[in-house]
Amino acid sequence: MININSKKGITLISLIMIVIILLILSGTTIRSLNLSNGAGRYNNMIADIKLLQDKTLLYFNKYNEIPKTSRLININGIEYYEIDLEKLEGVTLNYGKDYGQSYQLSSSSDVYLVDSNLNIYYLKGVEKSGVVYHEI
Repeated sequence: MININSKKGITLISLIMIVIILLILSGTTIRSLNLSNGAGRYNNMIADIKLLQDKTLLYFNKYNEIPKTSRLININGIEYYEIDLEKLEGVTLNYGKDYGQSYQLSSSSDVYLVDSNLNIYYLKGVEKSGVVYHEI
């Protein structure tokens, strides 16, 4: 004899609950991926700046001058120079792809800068969690 009232299968309510749980999980995953991308870009910028700090200091100690190009930008009365990457040995950077371009430096320029105190800055900056970082 066949039981017509047997409860086999998924009810509509349980199906809706599964879809809601999957949406929450996928939203959390997408958000964590977006946050990790910002952290990854920030970590790449830190690695570049640390490398440039080391190489700039070595160059300064050897030649008693800052490895800079003639391109400069003035921010709040302080002059920053583009780092001359050709003067530094063994430098491979994640950013700084606008190095040596002929146009005027602006806040959107993808270059690294150095000041008279040998502090290194990434002019374009990297956004992490809604904040734009230019230095470490």
